[in-house]
Amino acid sequence: MCDPAAVQGVDDRTLWAAAGTVCGRLVAHDMDALRALTAKELWDRAAAEELAPLVEHAVAARPLGVLGRHTLLHAATPGAAYPAYVVEQQWTPAAGRPLVEDERLFTLIDRAALEAAGDSDRLARLATKLAAQDAALGYVDALNDHDAAAVTAMWTPDFAAGRAGAAPPVDGLRSAELIGSVGPRTLVLCRFADRDETQELLWRPLDGRILVQGQRSFRPPPA
Repeated sequence: MCDPAAVQGVDDRTLWAAAGTVCGRLVAHDMDALRALTAKELWDRAAAEELAPLVEHAVAARPLGVLGRHTLLHAATPGAAYPAYVVEQQWTPAAGRPLVEDERLFTLIDRAALEAAGDSDRLARLATKLAAQDAALGYVDALNDHDAAAVTAMWTPDFAAGRAGAAPPVDGLRSAELIGSVGPRTLVLCRFADRDETQELLWRPLDGRILVQGQRSFRPPPA
């Protein structure tokens, strides 16, 4: 999924509203409406299959944030293969309205349940995802402890250098929660006194550890 800064003619509020519409259509179990919001190529290639369990099982959904032309939404899906999904969608203007042209789904895997099931093949296939989740859980603990030193200790030197001495976001943080992962990427929902922010963290192995190599932050548009 590419990551241009923005789509000309589509502002954050428009995309926030579009993500809200997707949420409403998921909870309404309206597959036809979701198809109408999606570029045909993506729908035929992946979206129809990917969104099917959300459409069938979603009982609640809400947008989380906007970044450039990307949005995040969270859907609660009891009864589906995963109890919740986070969907990142990339939008493009088409015929004067935004359409989803790419998407990525984030879920959480219960490592203990997977190990108890003894499915060694699946454990091997999901090794990168599970390692990122494990690392992110430690990161979340450090955030919730407001331990800036522990947070920065989980950054690669390159990532730390790129932040030019900026402190980790612990001031005003009320809570942090791991809400999804895909491959080496995890999503951490941070609730601050004045805002919510969802951080997408990119993890990489380095010297026997799994560390943060990159970060993107999704936020609701200003009120």
